Amino acid sequence: MNQFDLVNRLDTYFNVQVFDESGFWPNVIPPGDITVYRSFAEDFVQGTWNGLMLNNADEIDRVYLVVFPGQAVLDTILALELERGAPGALIFAHHPVDFEESGRGFLGIGEVQLEELREHHISYYCCHAPLDCHAEISTVIALARVLKLHDWQPFSPHHGGMEGVHGRVHDMAFGRFAELLAEVTDLPYIRYTQVRFNGQPVEHIALIPGGGDNPQHLEEARDLGCDTYVTGMWWPLGNYEYAVHQREVMRSVVPQLPMNLLGTSHYASEMVVMRDLMPGWFRNAGIEVKFIKQPDPWR
Repeated sequence: MNQFDLVNRLDTYFNVQVFDESGFWPNVIPPGDITVYRSFAEDFVQGTWNGLMLNNADEIDRVYLVVFPGQAVLDTILALELERGAPGALIFAHHPVDFEESGRGFLGIGEVQLEELREHHISYYCCHAPLDCHAEISTVIALARVLKLHDWQPFSPHHGGMEGVHGRVHDMAFGRFAELLAEVTDLPYIRYTQVRFNGQPVEHIALIPGGGDNPQHLEEARDLGCDTYVTGMWWPLGNYEYAVHQREVMRSVVPQLPMNLLGTSHYASEMVVMRDLMPGWFRNAGIEVKFIKQPDPWR
């Protein structure tokens, strides 16, 4: 398949030109990583930070779906492409950079791996805010579906769209719901650091995939009357500056909330759309697609 044609279809479907994240990513990635990115993806860095990031092939016959471009994930893709002679492939990623949830936070793809992607004709397409806010295929719609939410409505404005939904499930005990949440996000359990049981049965749920440590999101969910707030992580881990700061914020905000809180992991809450919804989109476009899991959802 001609890569240009596929990229145009993606750009149009997700309306990527209206989602400008140039004010966000350069501020959360180490400056040295930005310098490396400029060497490989100058137009992307100078643009909106959504769309085609690495243009390494003219023709592609396989798409790899990933949440974060961690080293293990990219090594897996490189090995699969080497096995078949590297004829041309595209990575469709939710993020333009890696994320160490329990470590250093956001990190750029290393220069060596960027070289290997170029050498082996593997392009890279980023769809961050567009995939969070799309009306048909989004991170939050995928999560709402597997949790079987009904009567759900969008909330939490984000780049002109909505990044959250709130809706209802049949009245369920908190422990059973936590087990269900782990099951549908391919986790063996929910970590104790992401569990706060506030004595509420689970019926009215707010969903914010990814980072859910924004007090505004929590307060919106409370004001909507939600009894349970589900996200990727509401208690930031890691030793990076933002995580340290937000833990202090959460210490003051959380005790004032009447809701139960549950967090899977940043990765686990956003991989559902890649596992369940995006494969069908690419198959309908006529191209082979593979979802590549992150080995450690909490790393």
